[in-house]
Amino acid sequence: MAGSDTHSGAVPLRFCPNSNDLLYPKEDRVNKKLVYFCRNCDYTIAATENCVHRRTIFHSASEITAVIHDVRTDPTLPRSKDVQCSLCDAREAVFFSQTTTEGMSLFFQCINCGNKWKDTGTVA
Repeated sequence: MAGSDTHSGAVPLRFCPNSNDLLYPKEDRVNKKLVYFCRNCDYTIAATENCVHRRTIFHSASEITAVIHDVRTDPTLPRSKDVQCSLCDAREAVFFSQTTTEGMSLFFQCINCGNKWKDTGTVA
């Protein structure tokens, strides 16, 4: 049983063969190793693995941070007058950063027409 769940990421619970109580991990400082012990009797066993707890977090698609589609009216976002919209040639846009597959990216949205674009880092 101890090795059966190692590939799934689960850390198996261990129980005392004398009292059926849960075994707890602790450091054996003298031998410099991890052991499991029973709180109700003197039973102790050496750990076969160093992992005593693993927490795996899974995110569903609904939990991923959503970006508001029209951010022009958000008063907390900074504005720039140093960009030009490719659709209406307006010179003002709000901007924000977001994590993408390439890393952090800077996005703009035109105040006038709502056109959105990603900063490519090139100067026009």
